[in-house]
Amino acid sequence: MPSSTSWWQDWFSLHIVDKWIAPLRADRPVLLSFLVFLILAGVLVPLSLEAWLSSPEFEVNLLAEAHGVLMDLLLFGCLLLWFDQKAEGKRRVEQYTNSINDLLGWDAKMATYRIVGNIRRLNREGVAPETLKRAYLRGADLKGANLSEASLHEADLTGTNLQNADLSDAYLGTADFSGANLQKANLSGAHFGVFPGMVSAEGEAETILVGANLRAADLRDIRNATADTFAEAETLFKARLDPDLEAKIETEYPELLEPHAEARTG
Repeated sequence: MPSSTSWWQDWFSLHIVDKWIAPLRADRPVLLSFLVFLILAGVLVPLSLEAWLSSPEFEVNLLAEAHGVLMDLLLFGCLLLWFDQKAEGKRRVEQYTNSINDLLGWDAKMATYRIVGNIRRLNREGVAPETLKRAYLRGADLKGANLSEASLHEADLTGTNLQNADLSDAYLGTADFSGANLQKANLSGAHFGVFPGMVSAEGEAETILVGANLRAADLRDIRNATADTFAEAETLFKARLDPDLEAKIETEYPELLEPHAEARTG
C-alpha cells in the first residue's frame, strides 16, 4: 500500500509539475520565473514585515542586499543574453543548412535562387555551407561567397560567378565549372576530382574546368591536380601555383599562363 508521502509526490508531479510547470518552462520560461518570484515574495514579505517596521538596521541591510541582487541580475542577464544569442544563431544556421539540403538535386532556377540566398545567410552568420553536392547553381552570382571546406561534388556551376569566392579546402569532385568566373578565387587546398578509387554516377572522375576563368586565382597546395586538370581552362594568368605544378603547366600548356590566354575560346 503506497504511503501518504508517495501519494502526495505523485499527485504533485502529475497535477502541478507535468500540467503547469513543465509547459511554462519549455514555452514561457520568463513567465515561470516571474510567477516563482511572486510566490516567494508573497511568503517572505509578510514574514519580515514586523522586523522591517521595528528595526532601522533591517532597512539598511535590505538595501545593501538589494544592490547585491541588482548586480547579480545584471551579470546573469548579460550572460543569459549571450547564451540566447548563441543558441539563436545556431538555430538559424541549422535552418539555413536544412533549407539548402532540401534543394540539392533539384535542377531548377528556383532552387538556384533559394540555395544562393541561404548561402548568403550562412555567410552572414560566419559559416560556410557543409555540402552543395548536386546543387544546381548554373549562372548563379556567388561573388565573394564563403564555400570553404564545402563538398561541391556533382554540382552544376556552369557560368557561375565565383569571383573572389573562398573555396579553400573544398572538395570539388566532379563539379562542372564550365565557363565559370573564378577570377581571384581562393582555391588553396581544394581537392580536384574524386577521391582515388571513386567514380561518379556518370563514370566521371575529374572536375570540369572547360572555359573557366582562373585569372589570379590562388591554387596553392591543391590536391589531386595535374597540368591536364587545367588543359581546357580559359586562363591561369597571374594564378598562384605551387612551383612544380606551374613548371609542368608552363611546359605543356604555356598559353594558359600568358596574358592573351584570356581571349581563348578553347
